[in-house]
Amino acid sequence: MRIKLLTALVIFILFLMPFLNFGQATNLGAATPFALFTAAGAFNNLGASVIIGDIGTDVGAFSGFPPGIVVGQIHVADPVSAQAAIDVDMAYSFLAGITYDSVIGATLGNGQVLPPNVYCLGAASTVNGQLILDGLGDPNAYFLFKIDGALSTSVLSSVTLINSASLCNVYWQVNGAVALGDGSVFRGTIIANGALSLLEASTLQGRGLSRAGAISTHNNAVNVALEPTPSVITANGATTFCEGDSVTLSGNTEGVWSNGATTESITVYTAGDYFVTNTNGCGSVNSNHIIVTVNPLPSAEA
Repeated sequence: MRIKLLTALVIFILFLMPFLNFGQATNLGAATPFALFTAAGAFNNLGASVIIGDIGTDVGAFSGFPPGIVVGQIHVADPVSAQAAIDVDMAYSFLAGITYDSVIGATLGNGQVLPPNVYCLGAASTVNGQLILDGLGDPNAYFLFKIDGALSTSVLSSVTLINSASLCNVYWQVNGAVALGDGSVFRGTIIANGALSLLEASTLQGRGLSRAGAISTHNNAVNVALEPTPSVITANGATTFCEGDSVTLSGNTEGVWSNGATTESITVYTAGDYFVTNTNGCGSVNSNHIIVTVNPLPSAEA
């Protein structure tokens, strides 16, 4: 019996190890690619919602797609949703157990600027107007809001990220239901213990994950918080050549070359280390590198 308990403890610690560096995105396991997911609850869409990322429920009815559009996979009571339900529950429990650094009022926004921190809100909370999360120039800045109650946002409110704050490092652990108000813009990963309601034309840049509760969407835009996919670049010929020759490098997909170009291909005449950087709200990634060597022409003998 003792061996079984020790084995279970080791497995649990291994699962938690990715969480220990709070400056990095929290590991959500199988729930990572989901934009909207509930472990137990109905999932219903009304209108022309567009969701980028996977969606689904492990237990509950599913409807509304179409007319809703999903750029991703739908998982309803399948092995993927079953594992996602387990991982959402573990992530919620882990975030709930993190010690907070600062207690703040339950009314957020109205131009409020907050630095990276673990915040505790001891009651049902609201976001009014604009809430600004300031990364202070650190792309690994970590924000966690631990809310002991429901969370709602007012009409046309917004959560805004500035100074390198990354969408992938903003978390909302909510012990209750979540309602995003009409036309509001919300950013970050929500892990809730209740229903998720995206009211008319609200936008979620991030994720909405629930341990138990229905999900309802109404003409919304949702985009899952994932790091960009790196470009893969190739050369159309030799990368070592004589001065005056060139090589064409291709493969840039919506990124920026190391020489500042934004075209799909570049023609290189000078030596250097060439790569592409792809960037989105979750951070930046670099492509593979291609080293170009240019040999000088031989000097003419007298």
